Amino acid sequence: MGQIDDKFKQVQSNVTVNFEMLGQGAQWTEAQKTRIASQTTDVTAGYGFAPADIINFQPDTQFLDLTDLASLKNFEQNNVARFMTWKGKVWQMTLAYVGHVVWTNEDMLAKYDLKHPQTLADWSTMCETLKSKGETPILYGAKPQTSLTRWASMAEMDVVRPKQPNFWSDLLVQGKADFTTPEWVEAFKRAKDFVSKYFDPAFSGIDYPTTAGLFATGKYAMWPEGSFSGGDIMANNPEFQKLDAFTSALADDANANSIQPVYGDIGWAGLKYTKNSDVVMKWIDFFGQKDNFQNFMQVLQYYPTQNVQLTGPVPTAVGPLLKKTSVSSVRLALPGMTYDNAWSELLLSDQYTPESYAQYVQKNFDDSKPQWQKYIGMFDADWAKLYFGT
Repeated sequence: MGQIDDKFKQVQSNVTVNFEMLGQGAQWTEAQKTRIASQTTDVTAGYGFAPADIINFQPDTQFLDLTDLASLKNFEQNNVARFMTWKGKVWQMTLAYVGHVVWTNEDMLAKYDLKHPQTLADWSTMCETLKSKGETPILYGAKPQTSLTRWASMAEMDVVRPKQPNFWSDLLVQGKADFTTPEWVEAFKRAKDFVSKYFDPAFSGIDYPTTAGLFATGKYAMWPEGSFSGGDIMANNPEFQKLDAFTSALADDANANSIQPVYGDIGWAGLKYTKNSDVVMKWIDFFGQKDNFQNFMQVLQYYPTQNVQLTGPVPTAVGPLLKKTSVSSVRLALPGMTYDNAWSELLLSDQYTPESYAQYVQKNFDDSKPQWQKYIGMFDADWAKLYFGT
């Protein structure tokens, strides 16, 4: 950030850019809302452009219109549609997106002559081989439980989405959803069975912030996690050069398993109330210029929304997995919608079978309808076509 801001100052010498880190999660959200309400910031960071973001921030009334920025032509247009557009205009310059993958320790896989799986049968056989050799196949840190969203996202993408491709668009556009279908029950079953057989038995008590360091020790074969953690693995062990990744394989069909769940991440939006709109527009546009974008993304190592080539073990591992992507279920719930997108009640206890958990999810969804029904009609079929790429 400092390098880009210094470079911007060379062309805008009368401008000083103050960059403030606001923490993570709820802390960041509350700090962001406070600054916008008090009108003490000109630009805000945004994380993707999910339905809840659009509802919470009302971009067409709060953000500056970025549609005519010259640097937007540098971006892949499908990414502009998915992660930046609302009501036909661009309100946020989303620089990166992220996904859910299975990180691999290629040293361990090579030791036992194991290849990346294509189907659930392949993956199960692979894990059984590792167990027979005294290895723990899969690392996971489920403390806090929200980290389980990665696993749930992968299971939904592999098992449900291929057979119900319009499930989420129907939910968001029409307010209709049935979580008790055979596809959903099967996704719940496979997710639970795989966890019980192949995850580190202590996974529910492993602190999520420690998992990148644990994986970097080389003691685990695989780690289902966000693509954003690749850099953390390397930071914990720069010599960990045998890093690779694959898309999860919880379906019987290899094609169904080839689609990576993704969602938009960091981007910039200008606040409409700013008295410095010209400078704000120039600064955001500056970020979108190819050289500046490339330099920023080379450090961040997330998926770039422009067609630029990044170098290093992380981009090398995940680059081939970007040929097929679809928006992850992890951020698709509307505000007020009671939907456990981590499946924690299913995965962390024996209280539910896959069938009873499906009924539990459906009841929560139906009971929360008065809280989110007012948003139905806000998103239409044209928006869904852009967002989901269908």
